[in-house]
Amino acid sequence: MSSSRPELRFSDTADERSFYRKFDNLSPKPTNTLRLVDKGDYYILFHLDAELVAETIFKTNSVLKTRQESHYLTISPQIFVNLVKVFTLEKGYKLEIYDRNLKLAKTVSPGNLESIEDLIYNNNSNVNNITSGQENSINNSSLNSYLLNSNQIIIALKLVSKNDGLYIGLSFVDSNLKIIGICEFIDNDLFSNLESLLIQLSVKECLIPTVATDSNNSINPYNKLLQVLNRADISTTEIKPNQFNNDDIESDLSKLLTSNHSLSLSTTSILSNQLSLSSTTSLINYLNLLSDDSNYNTYDFKVHTLNQYMKLDLSAIKALNLFPTSRDQATKNSNIFSLLDRCKTNEGKRLLSQWIKQPLTDLPQITSRHLLTGFLISDSSLRDSLRDDILFSVPDIRRLTRKLLKKFAKLEDIITLYQVVLKLPLLIDLLNQSLDNIKDIKDTFEFIQSDDEIETLSTLIKNNWLSPLNDSYTSLLKFQEMVETTVDLSAVDQHEYIIKPDFNDELLQIKSNLDDLKKEINQSHLDVADDLNIDPEKKLKLENHHIHGYCFRVTRTDSSILRNKRQYIELSTVKAGVFFTTQNLKSISEQVKELQIEYELKQSTLVKQIIEIAATYCPVLHNLASLLAEIDVISSFAFVSTFAPIPYVRPKLHPMNSSDTKTIINEARHPCLEAQDDISFISNDVNLIKNESEFLIITGPNMGGKSTYIRTVGIISLMAQIGCFVSATKAELSIFDAILSRVGAGDSQLKGLSTFMSEMLEISSILKTATNNSLIIIDELGRGTSTYDGFGLAWGISEHIATNLHSFTLFATHFHELTSLADKVPTVKNLHVVADINEKKTSDDNNNSDKDEIFQRSEDITLLYKVEEGISDQSFGIHVAEIVKFPLKIISMAKRKASELEDYGSKKNGSKDDPYVADKRTKCNSVELIEGNSLLKTILKNWKAELKDNSKNLTNEEAVEKLRNLVNVKYEKQVKESKFLQEVLFL
Repeated sequence: MSSSRPELRFSDTADERSFYRKFDNLSPKPTNTLRLVDKGDYYILFHLDAELVAETIFKTNSVLKTRQESHYLTISPQIFVNLVKVFTLEKGYKLEIYDRNLKLAKTVSPGNLESIEDLIYNNNSNVNNITSGQENSINNSSLNSYLLNSNQIIIALKLVSKNDGLYIGLSFVDSNLKIIGICEFIDNDLFSNLESLLIQLSVKECLIPTVATDSNNSINPYNKLLQVLNRADISTTEIKPNQFNNDDIESDLSKLLTSNHSLSLSTTSILSNQLSLSSTTSLINYLNLLSDDSNYNTYDFKVHTLNQYMKLDLSAIKALNLFPTSRDQATKNSNIFSLLDRCKTNEGKRLLSQWIKQPLTDLPQITSRHLLTGFLISDSSLRDSLRDDILFSVPDIRRLTRKLLKKFAKLEDIITLYQVVLKLPLLIDLLNQSLDNIKDIKDTFEFIQSDDEIETLSTLIKNNWLSPLNDSYTSLLKFQEMVETTVDLSAVDQHEYIIKPDFNDELLQIKSNLDDLKKEINQSHLDVADDLNIDPEKKLKLENHHIHGYCFRVTRTDSSILRNKRQYIELSTVKAGVFFTTQNLKSISEQVKELQIEYELKQSTLVKQIIEIAATYCPVLHNLASLLAEIDVISSFAFVSTFAPIPYVRPKLHPMNSSDTKTIINEARHPCLEAQDDISFISNDVNLIKNESEFLIITGPNMGGKSTYIRTVGIISLMAQIGCFVSATKAELSIFDAILSRVGAGDSQLKGLSTFMSEMLEISSILKTATNNSLIIIDELGRGTSTYDGFGLAWGISEHIATNLHSFTLFATHFHELTSLADKVPTVKNLHVVADINEKKTSDDNNNSDKDEIFQRSEDITLLYKVEEGISDQSFGIHVAEIVKFPLKIISMAKRKASELEDYGSKKNGSKDDPYVADKRTKCNSVELIEGNSLLKTILKNWKAELKDNSKNLTNEEAVEKLRNLVNVKYEKQVKESKFLQEVLFL
């Protein structure tokens, strides 16, 4: 396979030695950087970089070549684009690209693809020329489309430590949306506000000043900052501190910003944000924005404020399953984005992703989205027309305008934009007709919550959609006229994109000559058909071949008519037939080819002029793209809400800090789970009321629905605040300023964090971020350490939230003792998931004594997935052992011991003993009992997984042997330290 790849060649041995010496003497590079040499037609990687790319991209080392006792790898421009996708966008690598003389020519990073945009835009292939056998190792989808559809948000930030906290000056650049933004805020030492902002902006890369990072210096705030960026998978680049300055910032921004934003910059207090503007300077220099004239007067300016959107921490993003992971990326409805993404345009998909990361906190804005969503739910005819007749054919307008500004566009791109403009009158008419009908059909609007909302809806349709559409269409009429005047639209149907011949005298003459030649070609076709005595339509095909030019084709069956006829020149034989020509047709075809080249050269100058004129319409096209994207997302909300298994409803919302703060949901459903095939979802009610039921503790067995219940509340709240209807029969919701989550016990050891450390960092961030307007979701807090410490932490944290923060909180736990918090704090309420247990006697040949009869029963658990008030009175730990067919002898002993020890603070013995005080009948106290019970359940689950993964059926003896090995090898230390398991299994 490697023999077909380009060879690295040198004119002589001295040149070769010099090349390798220069390459090896380059300054050391970070481990997450790849170094390439651009040879024009291909790229080269050396040493470990070559091996890494070969293994990752090609899945084989056979593509490597050896020279000077080291490996090298050559890759085509198409494969290079794939390398950028895999290593830069997915893995966060940076690329250093050197020219032939080994001088650094370009740098590529997750937030900076500017230097290779020409390659991305001009690479239209789907990488179909890969060596046989390697197709499966490379994604054959449009790689340039993947790159162009990826967010390229890069930020720069600077920290200043003061007595009242960390002052952060942050700037960001979105090169796709052409936005330069700033944000200044005070943060805590855990960077909770920054973490939320990173999520809101979908940051890919962060610039920070080069600092003397001392890993042992815990006081240095940049050390903790790097940990936060690492947890968020954001690439970090350190630059010189002197790049953060304000020397020329006003002048630089005036060149880059549109005229409106430049004016506002000089008339507002924006320039007082010195800390964030110094970060802006570093970004402008790092991205070389001023070196490209196409960037001038194209950027919008934005001041980002934290409180305009709901805060989401990284844990909440994962816990609520908002976006696809590598595991479920292809699974339909497996996450909130996939569920809600019924968008027809790329711009709509990007906006939906942005809205999910930026839920609104302003009630009027949320209400506006709800009204528009309800409008499209009620008017199904308009919704279907928008989706199928308008949005379905809308291209990625922002990508096309970016090509215009970068001068990468072609005439085909102009036609694509022109076709969008032609759709606008139909869109405007559809909206006008629906607007006229609103008053006639208002009685069918079930989503309307007050009489004045009909008038509000009409105003929204006019101001948010119709007026901007009319303005855009009016501004684009000249663009439409230009295209119709200059472009040969009749040729578009044949996928030809040419200038009208009569637009230019020279083009007109060439076109006239071409028409004459094509008449000769058609006449030659008829003459040859007469000579061969065959049908010119059915038997003799006239074709414009990509190699031979104009020629004839007959089937191989009919090719015998060409024998002994020297006037016909055979060109090639393929499955489709035999291609041939005549001397006259060959001469004409060559003339056609020459004239077409001349035509292309003549029209290229005109095309450049048309593209330059079209580029002046980019601001209008940007506004149109944003408007169509909003309509697309709202129509997607309406579609999903209508066609859910049970239609969604519009929630009633209460503003933050209102006197009637509550979240009451009737028959709440998890929207992703109910959309899965073969699932009949059990709905549940939710009641969170300020000063009454603020803190809900949910207990019950594993797999009983605790986690689903608490996640459902978070998802419904988020869906409401992005403007979608929600999965319930009735919902009355508070607007939350944050959804903060601690769910699961997944380790982050690859990032230097243990389970317990990760847990404590997340909880600490929650406690420092949460307000009385926040929603907190906690699942299994305290399981990352010993039961003593875990229960103590769970109690202390819960009591603090309930008595001091007063945030609405849902806490799922196996610490049954925690339920006694409800006796101490009146706003704490206990819930439990219901499980039905059916007992039946079974025989035990090894032990049939009457006193053991109670322990010789098989118990079937039926999980009802219903949440009710009260406390779950059983842990169900040992029941899992029965489900996985644990040996009956051990089940019997475990039940006997659990029956002797299990007290859980019950008042049956008339005492109010602390749960840490040992029961007089055993060596174990109740906390140790819980800990041992949990360990036993973990062992049994892992044993069950091993049996399930085994490809062959095992005998009982072999299965027990696997259990014994599991205990002795993996859990030996924990079993020895567990008093409960020691008593149950070994006494």
